[in-house]
Amino acid sequence: MTVERELEGVVAKKASSLYHPGKRTKDWVKFKRMADKDFVICGYEHCGYPQGNMASLILGEYREGQLQYAGTVTMGVRREILRLLKKGNCPFVNPPKEGNIVWCRPERVCTVEYMPNTLDALRQPVFKGIWDDVEV
Repeated sequence: MTVERELEGVVAKKASSLYHPGKRTKDWVKFKRMADKDFVICGYEHCGYPQGNMASLILGEYREGQLQYAGTVTMGVRREILRLLKKGNCPFVNPPKEGNIVWCRPERVCTVEYMPNTLDALRQPVFKGIWDDVEV
């Protein structure tokens, strides 16, 4: 039902519970509709100031034969992953953003879980893992 209607999720409640405006209770539960998708890792940017102990991956996907910017993911990204990436040049014709981005060779693929939406954007993305057996 959530997929056909393009809903973000479903809220369920205990049949005997009451609604209390402005208060959260355990009687009401939200189930989010999530999806997984594979993306090409094109770069990363250090974040998590002031220590810089986190990184956001810059993601791309092929559309009509060209690598296009698809968004970023920070949640779930561990620093060890950055060691697997080989430095390169920006693979996009029009870079999506400026900053302290370290561009990588677009040769690694990762899976990201996100909330589908009508904006064609990565909403609440979570890094799930990197693929070693996928060719770009």
